[in-house]
Amino acid sequence: MIINTLRKKIFVKKNLNLIHNLRYLLFLFLFAIFILLTGPKLFKHVNKIQDLNSILKNQHGFVVNKTENVEYKIFPRPHLEVGETSIILNENLKKIRVNKLKIFTNLKGLYFSDQIFFKKVKFEIDYSGFKINGYYIPQKKENLLYFKVKNLGIETKVFLNKKKIFPKTSGLIKLKVLDNNLLMNFNYDQSLNFYDTVFKNKNLLGNFKGQLDFEPFFYFKVFVKVKKINAGLSEFQKIYQIIIDEIAEKKLNGELYINFLTKKSLGKKKININEMNLTFNNGDIISKKTSFQFTNLNIKLNFFLKRYPLYKNLDYDVIVKTDNINKFLKVIDTTKNINFKKMKLFIKGRVNLDAQKYYFNKILINENNIEEKDLDKLKSYFDENLTYYLNSSFDEENIYLFLKNLIEFI
Repeated sequence: MIINTLRKKIFVKKNLNLIHNLRYLLFLFLFAIFILLTGPKLFKHVNKIQDLNSILKNQHGFVVNKTENVEYKIFPRPHLEVGETSIILNENLKKIRVNKLKIFTNLKGLYFSDQIFFKKVKFEIDYSGFKINGYYIPQKKENLLYFKVKNLGIETKVFLNKKKIFPKTSGLIKLKVLDNNLLMNFNYDQSLNFYDTVFKNKNLLGNFKGQLDFEPFFYFKVFVKVKKINAGLSEFQKIYQIIIDEIAEKKLNGELYINFLTKKSLGKKKININEMNLTFNNGDIISKKTSFQFTNLNIKLNFFLKRYPLYKNLDYDVIVKTDNINKFLKVIDTTKNINFKKMKLFIKGRVNLDAQKYYFNKILINENNIEEKDLDKLKSYFDENLTYYLNSSFDEENIYLFLKNLIEFI
């Protein structure tokens, strides 16, 4: 009994000594971790950025501009934080100004420059009052670039091919702007080529491909195929405003080709828009062979929108053909009687878009000229009525009402 009690005391004493020693070992371990993590604060890390730049340039095609504002931060993970600086994508491209840059590296590399590599780069950018946050992560199969513009509802993921180094690159873009989704494959080598691109929202589904040239001047060439569209004519008015305000007024040059592969429903009516071709040249817009079908009518349109310092001028010619004009008249509910069935209407004219004045050079109905007095009569009708129709609700009912009143007036 005495022997057992003595053995227990010896066992307890040994365990207490072990726990006591482990406490010191744990303290030494934690102290070593603390020194390891905080040690880099004693160093100047400007040279580390230069060492990283060699890796960034050779493996990813961009560098961080030279800066003295570099700090080592421990939380949430050890990283280098760079104050206001810029990222240089290529010697020939503009620098991207960055408000804050966080570079997450391996800890060993902060002690030994020849063994440094990066795991992640986070950035904050203020551009024209918009705050852009994002990150760049090297991955096994591709590199991931992510950024978000919260106050615009923009969220983007770019998956970059690891086998190519910027500025030559290729990959996949997933873009979300509010309820609009874009999926685009691209390849960049001096020009940006995109293909197998899908755009989708609740009103529109389409594919497009094309090319953007940046040197010596910016130029675009885009082909669009619309598979599904549920928007009303008011949506087309918005698209028109984008074309005029965002492309023409900014004098962007390029070509836009749109093919509609589906019938467009307007209430109980149908529009079958086939093709729309637009060329943009220093603020001017040229359209050739634009065509669409509208309730048994085949319409072909050419126009030239010229921008002058004080006004915009539209020269146009349009051909309207039908094999059964009475069928169209029945749709728009007019009592007008026409003594022929087939019709070919040719109109050539000019519009001062700012003054909203309309001029007709020639009107042919089945190859027959209309009289001068009828041209003046038609001009007066447009001057007095078209502005009202265009400024009121731009929907199918308004369009039909305008056509009905026009035909009955003639």
